[in-house]
Amino acid sequence: MRFSIKLPAFILTALLLYGCDSNQYQVVTGPDGALYRFNKKTGVLSAIMNDKKIVQPSELQKPGAAEEERGTAFDKPVSWKESKYPGKNLKAKFEMVWRENKLCYKFSVYPYKSLEKIFARKKQDYIYSLMKPGFNIELVDKDGFLVKEIKINLWSMNKIYGDDGSPKELVSNSQIDCTGQSYRSIGGYTIKWGLESEMIEDDGNDYIKSSSIKNER
Repeated sequence: MRFSIKLPAFILTALLLYGCDSNQYQVVTGPDGALYRFNKKTGVLSAIMNDKKIVQPSELQKPGAAEEERGTAFDKPVSWKESKYPGKNLKAKFEMVWRENKLCYKFSVYPYKSLEKIFARKKQDYIYSLMKPGFNIELVDKDGFLVKEIKINLWSMNKIYGDDGSPKELVSNSQIDCTGQSYRSIGGYTIKWGLESEMIEDDGNDYIKSSSIKNER
């Protein structure tokens, strides 16, 4: 029994040592906490240990007051309450509408200045640019059961510019397959933030310490 338990750890250790000895591989930690191996010859980045560390809101986000009476009507968009990264100056907004068996959504994060360090590192670090920091949006029913999950890559989001010409927010505008029955059952959402907290601008007006980072398996 002991041998079977230690075997995976032994294999992982041997893999890491092989990468170091051969000088072909570089082991790096991603913004989501997962462990990756970068092949210096081929430029391929592959996951070694998918033990992600993700921060998520403590409360379930529900529709705003104007949306609660409307419910999830098919023909009218639903705007959910704003979500916030704990202890950081970073907020998100989620909107959705159902059309022809598709859940159409618009996901926004702002202000952009809070993410400038992340994008600056992307320009300077090629390996980092191959990773996929971002967000997992979980749409749940009124009892908290998962209905749909949307994964958004930070690099694929579009910049929205203000009147002064500087970026103000990032937006992802897309759609996923969804039946009418599933759409009607959606009662709230949560966000799993797959970003490095130390690279996000602190909230100067928030003196409450952010919640500890949890391991999601």
